[in-house]
Amino acid sequence: MEQPKYIIIAGINGAGKSTLYQTHKSIFEQTKRINADEILKKNGGDWRNQNDNFKAMREEVKQIHEAFDKRISIHVETTLSGTGKAQLNLIEEAKFKGYEVTLHYVTLDSAEKAIERVNQRVNVGGHGIEPEVIRNRYDQSFKNLPKISYKSDNVFIYDNSKVFKNVYGREKGVVRYNYLSKYPFINISLNYTEKV
Repeated sequence: MEQPKYIIIAGINGAGKSTLYQTHKSIFEQTKRINADEILKKNGGDWRNQNDNFKAMREEVKQIHEAFDKRISIHVETTLSGTGKAQLNLIEEAKFKGYEVTLHYVTLDSAEKAIERVNQRVNVGGHGIEPEVIRNRYDQSFKNLPKISYKSDNVFIYDNSKVFKNVYGREKGVVRYNYLSKYPFINISLNYTEKV
């Protein structure tokens, strides 16, 4: 039986998580997409309404647990902007159930660039986020990156400040490429050659 996959696409709002999904479809082949923003839209929710957002997030988590119970390969999106505990718990559950966990982290060189991209998205009918929330999430997401990557079997980091660039890649404990030193804004204190 093939090992199921739990793929995490992470990065702050506007970084390009959905763009990665749309432009690199082969990465996500044979995985079910579970996305709170898409659940919100499908259910006719309003991104400005906190209750609608919470309902969509609860539904997303419910669908993730159901997929784990059935050993269905899935991919999700997250900003990694909370404490990181929820995502760590999901990773632990996935690993307990035999999943291979892969993290794809998309970043930008500034929070201001993320704000600008979110504003562009809103102008064409997409969902928005308050600028101050994005600024806070930018720093918090970087803080959570080491602990999430450390627990992941495979880690890929991309800079999307101008165009998608591969910054770092580790597969099954082996670092394939590491250009982190060229991206000082990715201020990470973890030795990526190690893995739990």
